[in-house]
Amino acid sequence: MDIFPSQGTSGPLVAVIPAYNEERFIGSVVLAARNYCDVVIVVDDGSTDNTAELAEAAGAHVVRRPNGGKGAALNTGFAAALRYHPCATVILDGDAQHDPAEIADMTRPILTGEADVVIGSRFLTGDRRSIPWWRQIGQVALTIATNRASGVKLSDSQTGYRAFSTNALHDLKFRSKGLSVESEMQFLLKDSPLRLVEVPIHVRYLDGNKRNPITHGLSIIDTIMGLVARRRPLLFFTVPGLTLTVAGLLFAYNAFRIVQTEHIIPAVSTIVGTLLLVTGLLFGVTGTILNTLEHFATRVTDELIQLTRDRSDAAVEEVGPHLESLSRSTRQL
Repeated sequence: MDIFPSQGTSGPLVAVIPAYNEERFIGSVVLAARNYCDVVIVVDDGSTDNTAELAEAAGAHVVRRPNGGKGAALNTGFAAALRYHPCATVILDGDAQHDPAEIADMTRPILTGEADVVIGSRFLTGDRRSIPWWRQIGQVALTIATNRASGVKLSDSQTGYRAFSTNALHDLKFRSKGLSVESEMQFLLKDSPLRLVEVPIHVRYLDGNKRNPITHGLSIIDTIMGLVARRRPLLFFTVPGLTLTVAGLLFAYNAFRIVQTEHIIPAVSTIVGTLLLVTGLLFGVTGTILNTLEHFATRVTDELIQLTRDRSDAAVEEVGPHLESLSRSTRQL
């Protein structure tokens, strides 16, 4: 039974707020979001303070889960949102940096059928005075790195203010455990038919710097490298492999030239050239194999998901969850 049968087929507008130890602001964020959404879901990601209690008191539907990071919290929040058959779902942070009054702007492209994913960009407003300079440097650097690695160009890759269609909620499953889920989403969108647009948003930072910016940046870079290795193995393995192979051939040629002209075997050139050739070939073969597996996994995943969408008979519905689980496991090959 639909939770909001009076909404008809359009469904309610749902807000999902992942939160970890956000008791200072979560109540006001929920109250403000309820002015613009039909349902507010707070995913309490193992908070040790009163985040869950305050969110419930403010009128949110709270889903409690052990601490697993923002990616896991969003997976939980998306699953909870789908129970409401939403017309659109918006996510925002629980530290009051996002303005709930902009929810209408965030969800408009979804409701008009123009997009499946809407990214709220802090850098499209032309006014960056509210963003500390050191944050701007880090955000721009991470955006450039994520854009180059994923192949999807955004002006703000690290923003947490985003909106999604129902199709996007079904398609996007995250593996990142930390705060690098935004970068992972860009890689997922590269391989997806989901339509993407950006809209300008405003931010305010009331809670200072809750985490070490250097550690946070390095964790995102680590995630980006892992995503490149898994989703673009030719770039991560084969290109460096070819470079090493060429370098090895140059050393081998130099060793051969010395043998021909001086009749001695240059130990350094021979050893270094051999190591470079072997390493380069291993990298190249590894990248080729992983690229083949990635294409196979993507094809199997798409076919399994399409099967669960197209078929509505009881047999498929019964095995649907198993197929979804299998498709996620295939993605992890």
